[in-house]
Amino acid sequence: MKKLILTACMLIPVLVVPGCGPSFQPSASSLYVKQDGTLTQAVVESFEKEYYSLDEFRSMTEKEVGAYDKISVKRLEVKDETMYLLLDYEDADTYSRYNEVYCFMGTVEEALDAGHSFSMTFRDTEYEEYTTAEVTAKKSDRVVILKEEGIVQLEKKVKYASNNVDVITDSMVEVMPIEDEEEYAYIIY
Repeated sequence: MKKLILTACMLIPVLVVPGCGPSFQPSASSLYVKQDGTLTQAVVESFEKEYYSLDEFRSMTEKEVGAYDKISVKRLEVKDETMYLLLDYEDADTYSRYNEVYCFMGTVEEALDAGHSFSMTFRDTEYEEYTTAEVTAKKSDRVVILKEEGIVQLEKKVKYASNNVDVITDSMVEVMPIEDEEEYAYIIY
C-alpha cells in the first residue's frame, strides 16, 4: 500500500475519526478486522488538486492489486474532494506482505505459540488494568497484533488492549506510535 500511495500522489490525510458501530463506514484511513479473519483497509485522503486523476489512480491501483490474488478493491471513489479506497485482504499475512508492516491475527494460544510475549499491562474498554496471566487465560480469545499506528475497528467488541493502544469505543481503538523495535500493539477480542 505504501508503494501505491507514494507513487500515486502526495495526498494529505483527513483527520477525522471513523464512525462507530458494527458496519465499517470510514471517514479516515483505518483498518477493519472481521470475525472471519479477513481485513479491510480504508485509505481516505484529500483528492482536491486539479492534476489528480481518479482514472489514472484506479488503473494503477488495479494493476498493483492485480498482482495479488488475495486482495481485491472493494471501493474506489471520490466524494467532496476526498478519495475513498477500500481494499479487502484474505488474511493478515497478505496485509503484512502488501503493506510491508507486521500484522498477526489468530487466537491467544496461536500468538503464544508463535513467540509473542504478552508481558505488558493491558486495559479493558473501561480502562481497568489486567495482567498478562489474566488476558492470556482464555486461549481461544482472538488477538490482532500490529506494529503500525492508526485506527483499528473490530467486528466484535474489544476485551483487552495493550497499554500502547487507546480504546475509542467498545469496538474501535487507536494504535499509538510504536518506536521500540521489540514492541507490538495487542488487541484481544
